[in-house]
Amino acid sequence: MLRWTGLALTAALILTFAGVAQEDVPAAPTSHPYYPLKKDSEWTYAVQGGPVKVKVVGTEKIKDTNCFKLETSAGGKPASTETVGVTKDGVQRFVVNGLSSEVPIMFLKNGAKKGDTWAVDTKVSGQVVKGTFTVDEVKVKVKDKDYDTLYVKTTDMEIGSTKTSVEYWFAKDVGIVKLKFSLGTQEATLELENYTPGK
Repeated sequence: MLRWTGLALTAALILTFAGVAQEDVPAAPTSHPYYPLKKDSEWTYAVQGGPVKVKVVGTEKIKDTNCFKLETSAGGKPASTETVGVTKDGVQRFVVNGLSSEVPIMFLKNGAKKGDTWAVDTKVSGQVVKGTFTVDEVKVKVKDKDYDTLYVKTTDMEIGSTKTSVEYWFAKDVGIVKLKFSLGTQEATLELENYTPGK
């Protein structure tokens, strides 16, 4: 049976990747068409063991990047946090559970399209986080609803000494509608049950 603490941390790392200076940084946090980040936006996912909720609970600035703080809860209790920002390159994870990555981890490239790839190579609290993401464009059915998605995956990700594979399905104006991962002996698939956009 999956342990919620391990699942939540893994989900944060995956759903969830210090700062790189940008030119012409907007005055307010920006969003991405395939990952709409606004204060109070909330995603509820079905997963073995009960629902997982991800909510944008606030904003903060990391160096020159305006970021969003997301809280993941499992079993109705907060389990992990991450800080995500949209930079000139894409959607990047800056902090997970208070731990900063040496270089932010990009998990969705700006303008991503079929055939695109990019590499991640950084450290979080001394642990290597390394791998390559690839992009495809696919249709997926989630809870009887069809989505056109950007399908982003990595099969060679290393988090410390642990190998992991991650698959994201991003739908325009919704965000992550499906997520599948394996980390060591843990495997899980999260499917979107409900999305409430922030205002």
